[in-house]
Amino acid sequence: MFASLSAPPWEVTAFALSLAFYHVSEFAIAATFNRATLSSASWLVSKPYCLAMTAACVEYVLERALLPTLKGHTWVCIAGLVMAVLGDGLRKTAQITAAHNFTHQIVMRRRQEHRVVRCGVYRYARHPGYLGWLCWSVGTQVLLCNPVCIAGFAVTGWRFFRHRIPFEEATLRAMFPGEYAEYASRTRTWIPGIR
Repeated sequence: MFASLSAPPWEVTAFALSLAFYHVSEFAIAATFNRATLSSASWLVSKPYCLAMTAACVEYVLERALLPTLKGHTWVCIAGLVMAVLGDGLRKTAQITAAHNFTHQIVMRRRQEHRVVRCGVYRYARHPGYLGWLCWSVGTQVLLCNPVCIAGFAVTGWRFFRHRIPFEEATLRAMFPGEYAEYASRTRTWIPGIR
């Protein structure tokens, strides 16, 4: 029954490469711009994340074995790959543009060099790193043609950002009175339902 899984289809290889690039580049960018806060957490691997990726792999294997017609739709896989690449590209562009202003943890105190970033991708989107991550994570599941995880990743990611963004913005408004509110009033998040 699992004999057809002996040689991984191209979408599985693309998925694995996308994950590897995501984590290595997250760590490398953190090491470049925020060496003082660099830790093993900078790889962005957590228990909930590992469970989500395990669920994605289990869904892929089960559906490929039991419902093979759900898998391998070339144009769907290509669309997912494009989403993942563009999403991660947006995230990395946001991180590099913000430089030391971008951290994996919400900063509660303003550092001397801390600024409101309004150039580059931040000119068009508030929290472009979050938007990019959401596109990347859902794109990885579209790439695998995983209908359950597409919905699960989209809803879970959206719910996470629905709570994180207002909290982060409250801290930014406190650190940059008036300045951040003005930026936020004219720049969208582009994440549906999150102003």
